[in-house]
Amino acid sequence: MKYYGKITYEIDENHSDVNYVDGGWHKGKVLEFEDTYEFDERLYSPKDYDMIINYIERDLKLVAGGGYNTDHIHNVKVEIRRMA
Repeated sequence: MKYYGKITYEIDENHSDVNYVDGGWHKGKVLEFEDTYEFDERLYSPKDYDMIINYIERDLKLVAGGGYNTDHIHNVKVEIRRMA
């Protein structure tokens, strides 16, 4: 089972990566990150859908947070869909 995940978010001035934002950071700047996730169908079934979606959402938020926490990300929107 393969899934696509995308997160759109803003960061505040206390984010660990504020000095590394492409084009420079300013309040209200929207950032995004996308990734694909693959789950072994021998281990996961459709009944695990909610767990998979929750895992992907937590992972995307952690990446957006700089890998430490989600304290400095705001206005978060997450898109997750199963790929064919």
